[in-house]
Amino acid sequence: MRNRKKIGLCLILCCAVFFSAHAATDSTRVYIGQVLHPQQEEMRSHAIQRLVALKQASSFPFLEAINNSALYVLGEKAITTGNRKSEEESFPVYELYPIHRILLNAEGKPLLLNASGLKQVEISRADRLQLIPVANWLNIFNADDQKRAMAYGQLQITADTSLLNILSGALKTETNPNVLRAGKEAYYTMLLNNTTDIKKARSLMDLLSANDGDNAIGVLTAYAKQKELPQPLRLYAQQKASSLDSHYVFLQRMQNLFSGLSLGSILILISLGLAIVYGLAGIINMAHGEFLMIGAYATYSVELLFNNVLHIQNTDWFYLAALPVSFIVAGAAGLLLERLVIRRLYTKPLESLLATWGVSLILIQLARTLFGDLTAVKLPGILSGGWQVSPHLVLPYSRLFVIVLTIVAVSVIYWVLFRTRLGMQIRAVTQNRNMSACLGIDTRRVDAITFFIGSGLAGLAGCAMTLIGNVVPDMGQTYIVDSFLVVVTGGVGKLVGTIVAGLGIGVFSKVLEAFFEAVYGKVLILLGIMIFMQFKSKGLFPDKGRSAED
Repeated sequence: MRNRKKIGLCLILCCAVFFSAHAATDSTRVYIGQVLHPQQEEMRSHAIQRLVALKQASSFPFLEAINNSALYVLGEKAITTGNRKSEEESFPVYELYPIHRILLNAEGKPLLLNASGLKQVEISRADRLQLIPVANWLNIFNADDQKRAMAYGQLQITADTSLLNILSGALKTETNPNVLRAGKEAYYTMLLNNTTDIKKARSLMDLLSANDGDNAIGVLTAYAKQKELPQPLRLYAQQKASSLDSHYVFLQRMQNLFSGLSLGSILILISLGLAIVYGLAGIINMAHGEFLMIGAYATYSVELLFNNVLHIQNTDWFYLAALPVSFIVAGAAGLLLERLVIRRLYTKPLESLLATWGVSLILIQLARTLFGDLTAVKLPGILSGGWQVSPHLVLPYSRLFVIVLTIVAVSVIYWVLFRTRLGMQIRAVTQNRNMSACLGIDTRRVDAITFFIGSGLAGLAGCAMTLIGNVVPDMGQTYIVDSFLVVVTGGVGKLVGTIVAGLGIGVFSKVLEAFFEAVYGKVLILLGIMIFMQFKSKGLFPDKGRSAED
């Protein structure tokens, strides 16, 4: 008999919950209709007030659109806009009730509309002020990913847990992984700060740690400082925070290593040409860094050509065209320098150093006169963003491209030097110029081609540099010293030595900068190279055999 009474009571409660939910849903639908098509202004105000009081999860996207003055009507549907920059631009639209979703066209693609085809629902400021009690919860339904992520971050510090069911419902419909991570962090944090059950608190701390959110360490550290908590919980929170901190330190080291590889790739591109020229002619070309600058400005000029003359707005095409252009323009500049200046100074190392230094200053001032002090190249669309290895380790596509470009360039230079007749002539002139001339090799022609290739590689490095930083007239001065260090450390004219030294100096520069300031890191690099050169004065890969004795 008692069991029958219990079963009957449960059925009554279930029916009551079911009918109350449907009644609330029907009321929500009625109030939304009164907001969209009120017979009187007071009716709209009352409907908004009731929607806030009901706190139905399904109505929150609708309230968020009211709060942002972005509520529109399309037929009988309440909709809001996605991210749009101007009234003329077509943009996606989102249905607000009964389901918060993006509207699709007949082909199953996002429906794009213009503002002129929509009717905006004008809501007074007084009516929007009624949303203050739930204001912190509204942006979790915003169409903008960044606004949703910021809204979740703000919810972490709120003490109001009455709308946790709405937060849970919003997370079920979230599609952006980064925003979902921020939302889960807010959800777990609010549950953790409002539970006294030790087992549940431990479980929530595990979930926070596994979620790998941006503020997990701060949340666990603050939780561990609550003196009213049991000692085991405080110790467990400290352990979790310490474990996460160690994990983040490791990821930061990986990020520094990757940055060092990309920097080393730039140094290899610049130093490769310098190493070939220096090994061939023994000329210290102080203007070599300016070929990097020429390559960067050539890339910027190609961008202007595509945008302003050809009216091609696709940034991927201009950058694809800029790669060979930067090589050819910088190579031509190097060839011109060799013909007009360096050819007359092959036997005068001091005079060649001073002359190329003067050319360097002229080129810097010329670039400043033509382009100004600061310009920037737009990042190609295909290289924007990055490869997310983990939530706190992102490898930018631009830097990955620089590494791949360096691998391709080194492979081509290796093939030219060791698999072609031209490469054999360059190596022969490098080892013994007089003997090569006696064997019929046109040494002047080899010198000119070598300067063209070496300068072109620096120009290619300048094109790659536009993906990482701005374009300034004296940008080559930043890398010329490092380039000479790479050449000397690797061994003059040695391809493998240039690669190893470039990667080593690039990686160690970023690693030391992580522990010391950039200036002190550079000083330590110089000190290390000075000590190294005391023991291996001819570099990592010195000449062997008879050529080393000459």
